[in-house]
Amino acid sequence: MKNLLILVAGIFLLQTASAQEEAIYRQYFLNPMLVNPATVGADREHHDLSMNLRTAFSSFPDSPKSYTLSYNGPVGKQVGLGAMIFSENIADITRFRGQIAYSMGIEVNKVKLRAGLSLEYQRMALANSVMDSDLFDPGDMTVIDNINGRKFFDTSLGLYGEYKDIYFGYAAPNLIRTVTDEIEGQDDGGNFKYFILQAGGRFAVNDNKVKLEPSIILRNVRNVDTHVDISMMASFLNEQFITGALFRAGAGNSVGFLLGTKYNTLKFIYSYDILLDDFQKYNGGSHEITVGFEFGRKDGSFDRSRKYRDK
Repeated sequence: MKNLLILVAGIFLLQTASAQEEAIYRQYFLNPMLVNPATVGADREHHDLSMNLRTAFSSFPDSPKSYTLSYNGPVGKQVGLGAMIFSENIADITRFRGQIAYSMGIEVNKVKLRAGLSLEYQRMALANSVMDSDLFDPGDMTVIDNINGRKFFDTSLGLYGEYKDIYFGYAAPNLIRTVTDEIEGQDDGGNFKYFILQAGGRFAVNDNKVKLEPSIILRNVRNVDTHVDISMMASFLNEQFITGALFRAGAGNSVGFLLGTKYNTLKFIYSYDILLDDFQKYNGGSHEITVGFEFGRKDGSFDRSRKYRDK
């Protein structure tokens, strides 16, 4: 019975799952490239290398596990470049995503504006182990086709702005897939039906001894219910201690917390969240870890407080 449920769920998820990484991660405010290509290179002083691991619904059999490695940094005066590798395992489903991103910026009346574009390749497939199941029918072409994998390209557009301590952004994900859905008659919502809106701030308190970073993001992305994420992160003693709270409304209401620290160029953040519905009875919550490295453009050294003093 378990194998039957996994097989059926696997085929269903493989046919419907895409673009969900825009909604998976709760620590997007640490690596905004996860949701908006225009943010690459927004920090003109530093390059960032981030590694992220998320285990959703821990203790539930074959629960989703997602891995991301990303880089973004400034080039020249206003150009930003980024790259990301994403991998996910859900039961017998594997998904791979490779992305490159480019952005350019201008400054108008002290408002810093950026526009960005990302191009990506995705592959989704069922694991070969599915054919070893007693439930597998050798003549089932749906399963065979999915074992061979489905490959496609996609693109996203983004806008991002900063004014003093406030930032805001808009992204239009999955533009190619949206057009494809319309051609196939699966969707008629228009090319920009899906969107991601974000806003937040970075506020220094008590001579930079305390920093507060509230943020909010509204997502309407492919195959995921519209939802809002609200977070508040606070750091103390030059980010030696970092803590925060997370709340999601829609797409499975949830709450969580985060803890972390920063030492020189290394930042470590851990978060835990639970669902506010009956399914939480059957799993141990979701864990997420981000490890980030920040290094200067020229000599690798930097003053951590500089980006706050310059604002």
